[in-house]
Amino acid sequence: MEIFVDRERELEALERCWLERPCFVVVYGRRRIGKTRLVKEFLKGRKHVYFFAQLTNHRDNLRRLASAVADALGFEELKSMEFESLDKLLTLVARFEKDLVVVLDEFSYWVRVAPRVLSELQLFVDEVLPNTKMMLVVVGSVYTVMVKEILSGGSPLYGRAKAKLLVKELDPLYIKEFVPRYSPEDRVRIYALFGGVPYYLRLIDDRKSLRENVKDLILAPYAPLRYEKDFVLREEFRDVHTYNAILSAIAKGFDTPSRIADVLGLDRGYVAKCLYILEELNIVSREVPLFSRRALRYVISDPILRTWYNIVEPVLHLLELELVDEALEIVMRRLDNYVAKVFEELVRRILFQIYAKQGFTEVGRVVHRGEEIDIVFLDPERRRAIAVEVKWSDVKYEEALRELRKLQNKAFRLLSGYTIEKTMLVVRSVEDSKPSDVLTVRDLGI
Repeated sequence: MEIFVDRERELEALERCWLERPCFVVVYGRRRIGKTRLVKEFLKGRKHVYFFAQLTNHRDNLRRLASAVADALGFEELKSMEFESLDKLLTLVARFEKDLVVVLDEFSYWVRVAPRVLSELQLFVDEVLPNTKMMLVVVGSVYTVMVKEILSGGSPLYGRAKAKLLVKELDPLYIKEFVPRYSPEDRVRIYALFGGVPYYLRLIDDRKSLRENVKDLILAPYAPLRYEKDFVLREEFRDVHTYNAILSAIAKGFDTPSRIADVLGLDRGYVAKCLYILEELNIVSREVPLFSRRALRYVISDPILRTWYNIVEPVLHLLELELVDEALEIVMRRLDNYVAKVFEELVRRILFQIYAKQGFTEVGRVVHRGEEIDIVFLDPERRRAIAVEVKWSDVKYEEALRELRKLQNKAFRLLSGYTIEKTMLVVRSVEDSKPSDVLTVRDLGI
């Protein structure tokens, strides 16, 4: 049985649209994120037509959609009919079934092979849908197609969607639903490797060790995710080579436009344009410190790409020689260094959910004259601050106290003008007893 967790807000949004029929809804997000699973959960108990478009010609997709309608609604005669356009097929459906959900999944594939389908869908949405009680849901994974061709100005469908749902990664706190047998520490490692992407998390067998899962899912010749990086990039880019080189450079520490341009021998303006596109696609993100307008650096934010460039690429030469066990040894030795980079992001996400409700609506790193504070939560209205230091390590009681004192001193120097409401240290674990202002992985609830 497939696990379905979280997504309450998305289901509520779909439910509101159902109650306000007729309506047109766009659901989009990266592949593997759970869009289809979300929509199918919503469809339970409702009369519906579900259709999965393919990278085939326009006529074939129309023929397959007619067959899906025939099977769902019992209109067998549709299987022998030919349709010239999507609007004519949907208009016929609306004539017989006005109270219905129609889902066009992976619509971005259809748009790629037949751009005319956008104008045909617009004609139906404008002329026919308002006179029905139908709910039309378009789902797509190719981000560039969904945003540029459907949601952006200039698209035939621009401004027509009653709801636009961007489906994002699951909250880290849901990781335990997929790997209940793992310790909280190993769940953090799982999050670092796979993020909150449901498809990847469902592949994990928590009856096996973390080491076995890394081998079976990422490194082995038959591993389902060994070539996932290539698949993700080819979905979005024609010039895969350039974007691959930029992401590889970021993973190696060349994380500013000028450093990337220098190491790759590319024009800095061109690199900046590529980074902008990668950021639009949520593949990379800029880390802009608080109290600053300039980006400190770029980081890879897509989980499987981040893992591939940090974990797989450094041992790729061994994998190509089929020395999988040798590669696995290196990966497992280096894994906690990689996890340490992601642990800070996880802590930020979990704590922000808590402190945002208390008025701390801004969060980020503080960097000033060679000193840093990992995470700072600011309440700009009341000029309050919470400072947090994050360490993916096991510390002793006295060491934890020393780190807290250092953090307090830094906070008073770097956050002048703000009342320091709290200083906290978050670590993997504490030997002996634990100071009150220290949190461990087990306290985070992951």
